[in-house]
Parts: sequence; C-alpha cells; structure tokens
Amino acid sequence: MPRPSNFDEIEKIPLKGFHETGVNGFFRVVSNSLNHQNTLADNKANIMISINAVILSILIGSATKSSENWQIFFIPIIIFIFTTLCTTIFAILVIRPTFVRGKFTQLDIDNKKTSLLFFGNFTSLGPKDFEDSMLAILKDDEYLYRSILADFYGIGKVLERKYRLLTYSYNTFLIGLALAVISFAFFQYLNYIN
Repeated sequence: MPRPSNFDEIEKIPLKGFHETGVNGFFRVVSNSLNHQNTLADNKANIMISINAVILSILIGSATKSSENWQIFFIPIIIFIFTTLCTTIFAILVIRPTFVRGKFTQLDIDNKKTSLLFFGNFTSLGPKDFEDSMLAILKDDEYLYRSILADFYGIGKVLERKYRLLTYSYNTFLIGLALAVISFAFFQYLNYIN
C-alpha cells in the first residue's frame, strides 16, 4: 500500500507547546523502530525464499532421477512442490519493490496538505520546486512534524502488508509441510503393505 500523499489520513492534533527535544527523540525512536521492523520483514522473506528454493531444487532433482519414487510418492511430491511455490510467491511479494507516485498539486504544497518526505511524492517536482517545497517544510515546525507523521503512517501501512504476506508465507509452509509429510507416510505405509 502506498504512503499517503496528503494529511487527510492523519488526525489533526495541535502540535504547539511540545518540548522540541522530546518531539525529536520521539521521531528518532519511531523512525529507528520502523526501519528495524522493515529490515526484519525483508530478512524473514529472504530466509523463506532461500529455504524453499533449496527444497524445490532438491525435490525436483531427486524426483527426476528415480521414476519409481516419482510414481510412488507423486501426491506428496506435488503437495510439497505446490507448497514451496506458494510460500516463495508470498515471500517475494514481501520484498518486491513497488513505486507509487503521489498525486497532488502545487496548491496542496502551498496549503501544506501534502507530505514531500516520501520519494514517490517529490520526484515529480523539478529541482527548484523541490528545494522551495522542502525549505517551506523546514521553516514551519507544525508542517514538518505533520509531514513526518504522515511518513510514519505510510511506512506503517507498508509494514502491515509485509507482515500479513509473511504470515501467509509461513502458514502455507507449515500446513504444506505437514500435509506432505502425512501423505508421504501414508503412501510409504501403502507401499510397505503391498
């Protein structure tokens, strides 16, 4: 989900009267926390991609070497291949970059109704407009703080999507692994009694 390009999604709260050191410390802590959570999500997704790539290559390699095993354990192998494929797709969606360009007008910037801290919002500006807009943000504490809050909100929405997809990935892997092992044991038993 893209980060918001305006302040409509951020509740209007009065920012006058806050202690500057406390506000700066708050923004620093939240920023570090969000960056850490983003890094964790990306690392977990990379782990799932790596594990499933290895499992998939071993599964396909061993199944094609022995046609007898392929025929006996066709269903467990297909379950596990499907599981690794779905798990990998969810993990790739977590780390896949998406570029969203914000939609706003110069009037939105002049009226302080948009945040230019997200690169998707400011890359459509020319160098002079970008510089003027950023200086306008820096000169107005409330506009600056609201821009940072809007950026935090957008990062939070991105993290929500990432962790939801990670949950799908891990749950798919867990359920698929259990089903594959159970079906493997069942077909092994059938092969044993025949």
